[in-house]
Amino acid sequence: MIVPHTDSTRWTVLLPVKPFALGKSRLAIWAGASRAEWARAFYLDTLDAIFHTPLVQQVIVVTADSEAHVLAARAGAKVADDTPVCGLNAAVHRGATHAANSPTGGPVAVLTADLPALRPEELMQVLTDARHHPRAFLTDHTGSGTTILTASTPRMLLPRFEGASRTQHAVTGAHELIIANVPGARLDVDTPMDLGAALSLGVGPYSTALRSNMRELPLPAGSVRVTPGRGATVAPAAPVPPWISPVLAAELFSKVALTCY
Repeated sequence: MIVPHTDSTRWTVLLPVKPFALGKSRLAIWAGASRAEWARAFYLDTLDAIFHTPLVQQVIVVTADSEAHVLAARAGAKVADDTPVCGLNAAVHRGATHAANSPTGGPVAVLTADLPALRPEELMQVLTDARHHPRAFLTDHTGSGTTILTASTPRMLLPRFEGASRTQHAVTGAHELIIANVPGARLDVDTPMDLGAALSLGVGPYSTALRSNMRELPLPAGSVRVTPGRGATVAPAAPVPPWISPVLAAELFSKVALTCY
């Protein structure tokens, strides 16, 4: 049975982190070799925003990157090993297994580690709205991806990140959260245009510091998709099949295949 959450429900947040040297390849056209530094800064700003969100009781970083591991532990997060690297969905699966074995209990949220403009009050709003649903997700600024996925229990996450994840999460019965004023929570940074939009919104201290140390690079062009104080407006997804039961979700969770690369 799913127990309804209250306003004081405390969450576990999973933060999968790709090895910095492998991350943000689409930024290379602008940032060159410094793309790994940007991946690190995005991760740290996302982690910082999570830790400043009152509803969060614990953070589990899922990574195969030794530096990300050290940085997570230093910040007070738990760490789940992500070796061999098998992709984002497999990383979420590993983190969910770690969370399921944690004595803290409670609902769980997955965030992508590339939200440098995320603010704690935005994450607070997302988690507050998500508490009403067994599974829920927030669509990214492009309207096709996902930045946040939530579930009442770790084994109900059923991650379908990568590619057209908005559609994939919807067709598996997750509720799409329609929240207008959370632009930083929607803005996952993959391209120079995304970074320009994030810088316009205002990024966290680590991305700000990195930008100030790279004055030789031209400022990336901003994106009109996200504007401060308004956020992206995303049309609701098409009607979805009935909600997947906890029993079926747990069964699917146990059958996830890990295809590594």
